[in-house]
Amino acid sequence: MVISNNGRFDRSSITPDTILKAAQKIMKPYKLEFRHRDWWTVYQVSEKELNDSDHAYNLGWKIAMAVKGLAKPSILKTYETERRGIATELIAFDQEYSRLWSSRPKKDTQDQDGLSMVEFERAFVKQQLFSSGFGVHYSPSILTAKSSNDTTEMNGSSTGAANPSDGDVVTSNQHLATKTILGQRFPSFKVINHSDARSWQLAHWLPSDGLFHILLFAGDVSEPEQMNRVHNFATEMSSRSHMLPLQRRQHLHRSRRPQSSEEPAAVARLLTIHSAPRQAVEIHDFPSLLFPYDEELGYDYNCIFVDGESYYEGHGRAYEGYGIDPVRGCVVLIRPDQHVAWIGELEDVQGLERYFAGILVEP
Repeated sequence: MVISNNGRFDRSSITPDTILKAAQKIMKPYKLEFRHRDWWTVYQVSEKELNDSDHAYNLGWKIAMAVKGLAKPSILKTYETERRGIATELIAFDQEYSRLWSSRPKKDTQDQDGLSMVEFERAFVKQQLFSSGFGVHYSPSILTAKSSNDTTEMNGSSTGAANPSDGDVVTSNQHLATKTILGQRFPSFKVINHSDARSWQLAHWLPSDGLFHILLFAGDVSEPEQMNRVHNFATEMSSRSHMLPLQRRQHLHRSRRPQSSEEPAAVARLLTIHSAPRQAVEIHDFPSLLFPYDEELGYDYNCIFVDGESYYEGHGRAYEGYGIDPVRGCVVLIRPDQHVAWIGELEDVQGLERYFAGILVEP
């Protein structure tokens, strides 16, 4: 390998034969040959902080909300506290991962100098988690409400996820969604549309367009008591519409109808996922906040989904995947960058209001 004057290796010094010889050395005592080459390339592993899309979007949506006058400028402080630790961890892992790729595999169990395939597999899985974003975990801050039994210190603004006027720190109920980890990226499972039974990945309806997502896991709404809880949730949310403007409907044909100048700018959209048998509940049984009607566009049929059996694609088992009680459900708040921000009971609309009071500019 030839090093150029700027300290980087000279790519022109690398040939297919160079790569083949290196691969043959790694594969010993096995042999490696090829008869035809379709394509080849070479790159240098960089140890600098990666300019990945996660960094850009983590800052982008915060700047957008602050510039629009929707969010307090204090949310910008969380970019450094959230991403610096991730970048440091990623650089260290990148160095270790590069070392593993260039290491010689163990010849047998007595080989102390070779690389264990168990170690390599563990690193490979971790690399996949980083690449997908699921390996990133943000600590409690004004944007990630800490669990009620979490003693971790808050990052970012000193107030934590709180209303600065009363110092009331907002906490989450992690036990309500045991597999939906606060601060981590929200996973996706198959659900079916209540209206037409079409199967969807839930992530399809959570576009990264700068809005929060309030996910109402409504539980078994075929039970009158549970449906009553859902109606009470909708009533409480409607009474706070001036504090938390919702997008009026889900995107239609991949676009959103613009809001009129008289309407406050939306900061969140609301989706419902219930666990009752689809045929046991009529969509008009749900409160209008969850199944909105527009004079021009009609009803929004893309806002209520079911964790149930699809006609053709099986059962997504979303409630099980999220660790949520299929009878009582819960409410999960997703940040614009798809990370879990807050988890609460259906009755805890006040807790959701306090979360937003800590980051939004008062209307």
